[in-house]
Amino acid sequence: MTLNSEGLFPARFLGFGLFWAWLFLAVLSPSPLFGRPLGFGDVPFEMCELLVRVIVLIGAIAFARRFSTERGKRIQLLAALVCGTTATVLLLASEQTGIVFAASVLAAVAECSLFLLWMTFFGYMKLGETLALLVASYAMGAVICLATLFAGQTAMSATSAVLPAASCAAFVLSTRYHAASEASAEQQKEPENLRAYAQNSSAHLSFTRPLAKMTIGLALYSFAFSLYLGIAALGGNSFSKAYIVEPTSAVALAAITLLAFRFAQTTTPYALYRIVAPLFGVGFALLALHVQPLIAGLFVTLGYLTFEVLSYNDFCNIVKASDASLFKTIAFARLVNSLGMLVGWAAGFALSPHLQAADPSELLAVFALLVVLLTATLAFTDKDRAMMLSIADDRAVQESEESLPDRETAMATFAQRVSLSPRETEVLGYLLAGRTTSFAAEKLFVAESTVRAHVHNIYRKADVHSRMELLDEFERYRHEITSGQQEQGNREAGAPKHTGNTFV
Repeated sequence: MTLNSEGLFPARFLGFGLFWAWLFLAVLSPSPLFGRPLGFGDVPFEMCELLVRVIVLIGAIAFARRFSTERGKRIQLLAALVCGTTATVLLLASEQTGIVFAASVLAAVAECSLFLLWMTFFGYMKLGETLALLVASYAMGAVICLATLFAGQTAMSATSAVLPAASCAAFVLSTRYHAASEASAEQQKEPENLRAYAQNSSAHLSFTRPLAKMTIGLALYSFAFSLYLGIAALGGNSFSKAYIVEPTSAVALAAITLLAFRFAQTTTPYALYRIVAPLFGVGFALLALHVQPLIAGLFVTLGYLTFEVLSYNDFCNIVKASDASLFKTIAFARLVNSLGMLVGWAAGFALSPHLQAADPSELLAVFALLVVLLTATLAFTDKDRAMMLSIADDRAVQESEESLPDRETAMATFAQRVSLSPRETEVLGYLLAGRTTSFAAEKLFVAESTVRAHVHNIYRKADVHSRMELLDEFERYRHEITSGQQEQGNREAGAPKHTGNTFV
């Protein structure tokens, strides 16, 4: 797989990776820094954060038009910077219930702001690039988190406090770099993603059957995953190192996606959807059988992350195909994701007092396994996956056409290449448009025999024998122009030429 010709600016996936690293270190429960902090009513920190996140996302959807402006993005950046840093500092200072609750509110605001900023930045990229950058940034955040764990408590505290600010700074650098590279391009076209972002900030996403089923699947898999998190919260010492599970799974996901891109020879690795249910099933089966819970957690988390990144990528594909609001669509997807997790946490929290006499891990694991089986067989099946692949294929064709020069420009240079006269060039236009010789004769005010003579000369000079061969030759020429422009752009940028399905 190739990333677009302007090259992969490291601040893109690094900045989103800093966001994930902050979540791994400070927001998820259990946290390597804070363990399992509790708010009012002994409600876990992450459950409080999810509740506030849902409220914030509902507000983001309701005011999508305002948040989609340049001023709205600046407000989100400021909120992420202030709230993210303050939330971490509050948790570092004290674990009193009031402070934990205040930190959860601030963390939710920062999480929503940064996630929406980065996803709307990635979302309009070409087919496959959104998925690649999402997976790469997830892995980058995991690597930062794991490296910080080995550096010790002081390093974790300092790093987690500065990560929100660092992610904000990376976003500013990325948007400036993107704007500069677009401005220096030929004809200085307005970036497609920014143009669509402004024009469609209030457009609605049309719910087709496969989209609706994918949305239900995302909610149910999020619910099952958060049940695992609830089990981890109830599991005591057996889950004491559970905070390493998600970053380790993110690295594993990057490796699996890399293999899929390289060996499946595709930028749409939809076969990965098929591994989600088996991964969940193995993980919850291991939990029910009292096998090492961290190993079980790796399977569950890897299944969840796989479906999460694939579904977010598909939401972006659908937006690009339908011209809906990317901001509103991503906010909606995150809302569904967060609601599923909130309900899962709430179920585990509500059931925990009533399961003291039994084994909560075993009962919740069996229940979650049932949810996964129902999701795989009813909510999001192979048939639905195939329909999402069809949408992606349509988008690939559209992107291929958009990358070609316009027909008039290409026709003019094609005519020069085969040495056509001005009158032959006019006839060429009618031939490529599918018009008959009599139609061309009428429009050019010449005899039809004259047009046939011009057609004969065009075929001879283009070295073809029929109109279909001429059309094929012209389309090959258009693709040659595009390839040449891309290679020249790579050379001017000093970037290496990417060939094959390489994941950079």
